[in-house]
Amino acid sequence: MSDRRDTVTHIVAPSREEGGRVAEPSVRARTVLGIADAPGDPLVALDWVGKFVALGSLLRRHLARLDDRQLVVALSVPRRDYVAALVGSGWMLSKPAPVLASPLEVFETSDRLTCLRAVTDEQIITGPFIKLEEHPSGTRVLTGGKRLPVERFRAVAPVESATVSICSETPPAGYLAELTGAAAAWLARLAAPPMDLALVGTRTWLQADLEALIGDGASAGAIGTALGTYVLPCGPDAATWSTPIISAPRLGEGEALPDSCLAAVLDRYGAIKYLNEVSVPIVVCVVDRSVASESAAETVIEARHNNSQPVSLHDELRWRPPAGVEAIAFTVAR
Repeated sequence: MSDRRDTVTHIVAPSREEGGRVAEPSVRARTVLGIADAPGDPLVALDWVGKFVALGSLLRRHLARLDDRQLVVALSVPRRDYVAALVGSGWMLSKPAPVLASPLEVFETSDRLTCLRAVTDEQIITGPFIKLEEHPSGTRVLTGGKRLPVERFRAVAPVESATVSICSETPPAGYLAELTGAAAAWLARLAAPPMDLALVGTRTWLQADLEALIGDGASAGAIGTALGTYVLPCGPDAATWSTPIISAPRLGEGEALPDSCLAAVLDRYGAIKYLNEVSVPIVVCVVDRSVASESAAETVIEARHNNSQPVSLHDELRWRPPAGVEAIAFTVAR
């Protein structure tokens, strides 16, 4: 892990009513995000952790302003570690929570051709719906290979593609989801996550980044939550999934990003060299300066010179890069 630390993100406390007028807050609450490589490691507070999470959130907010142009944000970082996962977490957690029908209503309108993702407080159960059963103790449902009382389910949503039955533990929302407000509808988010992000690069590195833990860097002994809990990478053992991790060579071989994809993070030159072939509305390029090559930066600059329009990071995206990070943003025709 890099030793770039000593970071805080200031969150201004809400104003208070005093004597019929609104008083300015006198204290600023300090929110410090920390990251750790593995369970049991202490969370280390780092400035760029919160900055990159915030960038992902701000990019989603900017999406509505793009019209028919593509926004490209290039980040030149000392090391690529965690950047794609952090930006992806901010993007995912800033998506408004889905509005779902009640679990019973979903079960009643399903048939044996329907695949469901059904979430309880303890389990995520994904697989084919079988049937509802009436019992003296109440209605039960057989879905995803599990038979449980309907009342146990908190959120249920159809899965578009057919899938085998799989079950996993329901992960806690964690500090970052609490901080962003996403925890308020956490189980609904797990049942129906947004399918609008892709990560492209070296698969093993991106998967390792998603195993890193994020949490409250100001509290000694705080327990972190895996970044993958927020990004939800696609995988054969996942009961809930959202984000494909695509190997850069496969993109070069013609593999297309999903039609639902609205944002992609291209990690290092192996992915960035395909920038002109990626047409999603938002693209983040992570340029790794620890590699002795200027190819990635040259590709971005070439795209910037191709009938682009500059975008101000501060005035339009409302974002400031952390120390040691250089960034540019521009739009091009899609």
